Amino acid sequence: METIMDDEVTKRFSAEELESWNLLSRTNYNFQYISLRLTILWGLGVLIRYCFLLPLRIALAFTGIGLLVVGTTMVGYLPNGRFKEFLSKHVHLMCYRICVRALTAIITYHNRKNRPRNGGICVANHTSPIDVIILASDGYYAMVYS
Repeated sequence: METIMDDEVTKRFSAEELESWNLLSRTNYNFQYISLRLTILWGLGVLIRYCFLLPLRIALAFTGIGLLVVGTTMVGYLPNGRFKEFLSKHVHLMCYRICVRALTAIITYHNRKNRPRNGGICVANHTSPIDVIILASDGYYAMVYS
């Protein structure tokens, strides 16, 4: 084991600790004060990220999930028919697109002609709640976890 850990190749891929603090080294415990301007920029970045963007993303997530629950409940009380299917499709698309915005995702779909049609199957390489939100923001699919 020591031979593998001390070989020439493994040493080349070890992370090197930065000598000075900058905006990219967030976990550096050896903080060195460089300039007031850099410290103010870092503080401003933290303030914008955690006091403005994070609450906005949380509000969007709760809005999307809340609208999904309320909207699908209300659509569920309608009589079966084309109007119910139409409304259900648009409520799902609207809510999932709001949830995608909470993730700050910018989605670009390529080859729209290859997307599943009625009765088609949509398969993702990974199965996670994020994949479901990304796929559902494009179309109205039935999804199965395995």
